[in-house]
Amino acid sequence: MKKRIISMMIMLPLLLTGCAKGDSSTVEGEIGGTITVITDRTDADKLFEEMEAKFKKLHPKVEDIVFESSSDYDNYITTRMNTKNYGDVLFVPFSMNANPNEYENYFEPLGKVDELEKKYIDVTEADFNGTSYGIPAALNSLGIIYNEDVLKKAGVEKMPTSLEEMVEACEKIKKNTDAIPFYTNYNNTLGVWGGSLTSYGGEQYRSEMLKKGTAFKEGQPIRQVMDLFYTLSSKGLTEKDPITGDYAKSQQMLADGEVAMFMMGSQEIPDIQKLIKNGNKINIAPFPVKFNGQTSIPFGAPAVVGVNKNSENKETAKAFLEFLVSDESGYAKEFGGMPPNREDLNEEQQKMFKENNIILTVPTETPENDKLYSTIANEVGVGRLTDVLQKTINIGLYPNQNESYDEYVNKLEAKWEKAVKNNEK
Repeated sequence: MKKRIISMMIMLPLLLTGCAKGDSSTVEGEIGGTITVITDRTDADKLFEEMEAKFKKLHPKVEDIVFESSSDYDNYITTRMNTKNYGDVLFVPFSMNANPNEYENYFEPLGKVDELEKKYIDVTEADFNGTSYGIPAALNSLGIIYNEDVLKKAGVEKMPTSLEEMVEACEKIKKNTDAIPFYTNYNNTLGVWGGSLTSYGGEQYRSEMLKKGTAFKEGQPIRQVMDLFYTLSSKGLTEKDPITGDYAKSQQMLADGEVAMFMMGSQEIPDIQKLIKNGNKINIAPFPVKFNGQTSIPFGAPAVVGVNKNSENKETAKAFLEFLVSDESGYAKEFGGMPPNREDLNEEQQKMFKENNIILTVPTETPENDKLYSTIANEVGVGRLTDVLQKTINIGLYPNQNESYDEYVNKLEAKWEKAVKNNEK
């Protein structure tokens, strides 16, 4: 196995030399030769070595698997996708969610959604017009990761399930401990909050918003997340200077008890636990909201795997994709997740899916509604939530330097209404 960790400093030369095609000497339809696999995991050398050995045992004609990784994956891979040389198997950049019609320009279709979902859970992370272009590398729950010991010290007996309870819990943490109650990760992970919207509005929240013609009135999913950030930041319950924040720093601070909670996926918990020096316990809870009267366990993919449509070794690439997302590869287990293949779920996992209100973090919509929603959201500037949540935090922290929160919400609502009219048939 050849393993390359890519930094942004050497990115441009790799754009010209990166391996986008496998060994062209392989017979068409045969699994063999060489493929390049590009991921965001710069910390998985041993796992990748084990995966390669297992895959070669299954397919003896495979000569080599070249693993490449980047710590700034989305920026790196989207730049490299300006060429045809972006590996054979790769993680689909989440930034493409705002323009799902682009999937077919870069990725090999893996099958129809209604057929694939019989075998896999959550095949709509990267789909368009009923066709899926990516399968989850693993399934992880998304929610509020918290330090149990900090909450106990603060007198918070259970994780909040509403905005009001969240504010009350954070105020107790601020009063009774030295920890930052809620760390926003302003610079790094705000875009991930897009995966929370199904918890606030259901898997068809986009259709419901289109039906109502509103996105920012009270009770709408985006508005509820904005309310959470505005309330916490305006009450001084977040980090004081979020612009200088850093996600790696926040992980260590959570492990040390200097931060009580932040939002992320369960795949982060093993890494945070490795940072613990004082016996603190780290756990994850659903978002502080109830949908249809109950909290939900939201599941999504920390990464989605696709095949480069320009690959010259597609059979091997597809075979490796299927192997990577299987329980046999060990990838999902290594990163605290579950394999997406329904047959790979153990008895406990199958029971969890049957007995709980499980909700996917990616909406399950008709292609028409998905496209219309994306068009309107992009016109308003909320296709991804990073910008709107950063603005909301700024308003909460620096009210004298910004318009009021109500003014900002009303401005967004007016933009949404205008965009709806612009796209009426």
